[in-house]
Amino acid sequence: MAIEEIKKPLQDRPRAWVDKLGNRDPLPELAPSSDWDSYLTSEISAASPEEIFVEVPADLELALCFQSGMLLWNDALEPSHTLSQSLHSATGSYWHGIMHRREPDFGNAKYWFRKVGDHAAYRSLAEAAVLLLRDYGDGYSQTFKSELEVGTWDAFGFVDRCEKAVRGKEPPEVVDLLEKIQEMEIKNLLLWCLQNG
Repeated sequence: MAIEEIKKPLQDRPRAWVDKLGNRDPLPELAPSSDWDSYLTSEISAASPEEIFVEVPADLELALCFQSGMLLWNDALEPSHTLSQSLHSATGSYWHGIMHRREPDFGNAKYWFRKVGDHAAYRSLAEAAVLLLRDYGDGYSQTFKSELEVGTWDAFGFVDRCEKAVRGKEPPEVVDLLEKIQEMEIKNLLLWCLQNG
């Protein structure tokens, strides 16, 4: 997922946020305990749509969804939650579900994913995840890839995978893989917000 595609419709300062988040090390944790960069959280939270976008999207709710997603990418769960809980669309519920999965409140995450339904962004996420998983030869990755190839993105299954990892029931290499897919999910949904706003 190209960072450049996400940066294209943004003002200069938000482009710098995307660069910083796109180069962050380590990747966003499955269950972060604090913001990755508190200054960045302040900047993203304080920005208006006019300060974020070159042309403000016609759908202001998707603009706020994008802002909520940027906060999640920065591990700023509470500010993201403040935004997403007021967004009553499938996309707002998707961000809300991701936030609760990372909180980690897995049951609540599934509640919000039920409200999402079959989101249009799931297909591109499943395709990108399959491409990533092809590079892994272990049984876990191949099983995950096979599940995605016969269907679409399974938000509930991903919640279950993350819960198992967060509870220490998966080896570090599986946690790393899930973090890569989680970041892919965040970038995919950010891009979807931009393309559909």
